[in-house]
Amino acid sequence: MKWSENVWKQSERIYRAILEQPFLKEMAAGILAVDKFDRYLAQDEIYVGNYGRSMYALSDIIPDPSQQEMFRAFAKEGIESEQIMHKLLIDRFGINTEVRPSVVTSTYNAHTEAAVATGIKEVGLAAILPCAWVYNEVGLEVLKFAQMDGNPYAEWMSEYGNPEFTKGVRMLVDMADEWSETVTSEVRERMDSAFVEATLFEYAFWDYGYCGDSKSYDYMLHTENWI
Repeated sequence: MKWSENVWKQSERIYRAILEQPFLKEMAAGILAVDKFDRYLAQDEIYVGNYGRSMYALSDIIPDPSQQEMFRAFAKEGIESEQIMHKLLIDRFGINTEVRPSVVTSTYNAHTEAAVATGIKEVGLAAILPCAWVYNEVGLEVLKFAQMDGNPYAEWMSEYGNPEFTKGVRMLVDMADEWSETVTSEVRERMDSAFVEATLFEYAFWDYGYCGDSKSYDYMLHTENWI
């Protein structure tokens, strides 16, 4: 079994719980309260900036020039496209992005930074991958039933379910699988842990956006509660 297949299986319950998030269901129906979306997007602005820096830091430790180039291209195009979408929605809703990071945002960023800082490219990629992969899977799934006509959040859903983004995510997944084939079992375990924890953060991020508090934070970030 490929590493990606195995780690996705480990994270399956988390992903299914993400799909049940009221944030996503109400967004797809176009009825999500604007204050909930504002809270989410303001935090995502903080997160995306850090995520971009982590991606470029990871690219610096990729030894293969062609893979490094592909990774940097995905990072550049993905971040720029996301920033354009963010600006459109920030302007539409008049979102105040001058906010403090929530505990979920700051801890998620710390998780990604720490994984990249290990200098082990496989662990760094495993921590970075869920943000792209989970969002892509969510985007593709939501687009199956979303009410797009007149939906104020249509651009968000289209961003993560589009073919170019899907192609880029597939490239990252394939890269992770290739790298995982030549590492020790200890490194693979660290990859698994980095990925599953990041997927938990993805759940927590939407939950915070909807609820505006972190009451369920401790539960969400204990892997044994999910696997």
